[in-house]
Amino acid sequence: QSVHSPYFAPSEYYSTNCTTSSARCTMQAMLNAGEDVMKKVIGRLQEKGLWENTIMIYASDNGAPSGSYHSNGILAGNKNTLWEGGVRTPSFVYSANPSLIPAGTSTSCLFHVSDWYPTLIALSGGWENYYAETGILPAEGIDGIDQSTQLISTSTTCQRDEVFLNVDPVKRVGGYIRESPEVP
Repeated sequence: QSVHSPYFAPSEYYSTNCTTSSARCTMQAMLNAGEDVMKKVIGRLQEKGLWENTIMIYASDNGAPSGSYHSNGILAGNKNTLWEGGVRTPSFVYSANPSLIPAGTSTSCLFHVSDWYPTLIALSGGWENYYAETGILPAEGIDGIDQSTQLISTSTTCQRDEVFLNVDPVKRVGGYIRESPEVP
């Protein structure tokens, strides 16, 4: 999860040339604190011998809110809008184990938050292994799509050509992104 309201960070995370009264400095301090937490989680996983079998995902739920110290770069819109600045976010997936996630792979294919569930099931051995380990039957009719091929290879075949974003049952309108990105 990216930095999020409430906007606060302990004083030790502010750099020496920043003050707590600066909104931009507070955002940077929050990023510093988040990085520190990630280091601690990774350290604990390493201590327990679990890091080599871990897939780490860092993703955001939406674009930045409107405001002078927020930015969605060149994307129009912001949080709470259906413009790309409100819904398109960067993310990364990492594993110290190259057989889980090889280094250097990337994709510009569409990926929806609902895709994480079937993708992680596939990366962790598939539905049969999931059932054997948990006793939980595979879900039927889930909305997500297994995107593991985009994460473990340089596949140029995208699994999605659209992402449904929102529906307003009162106004009876919805929004989606339809795209067939060219994958290098």
